[in-house]
Amino acid sequence: MEKRSQRRFTPEEKYQILQEGEYGNMSINEVCRRNGISTVTYYEWRKQAQFGMKEGLSDKRKHKKSHREHELEDEIKRLKNTIVEITQENVELKKKNLR
Repeated sequence: MEKRSQRRFTPEEKYQILQEGEYGNMSINEVCRRNGISTVTYYEWRKQAQFGMKEGLSDKRKHKKSHREHELEDEIKRLKNTIVEITQENVELKKKNLR
């Protein structure tokens, strides 16, 4: 028995096949047979596409920080650096006084 090499489909080809299955006048089985894929592959691609659509349509603002949040984070970093500098100065002064 001869081993068949698997064909790699581009995202555009996958999209076109899914469009044929969803909006064409052929059954899913016919679309799959015509394109040389299994129905399992077709439905896996469809599942991936639906997940991608949900991700694409989700409200991205929830994950992005506002300008104000960035300003506050910068202020926190600045204040932490100031604390470090003051602490280092205090340690050096204590060392000088102990000598």
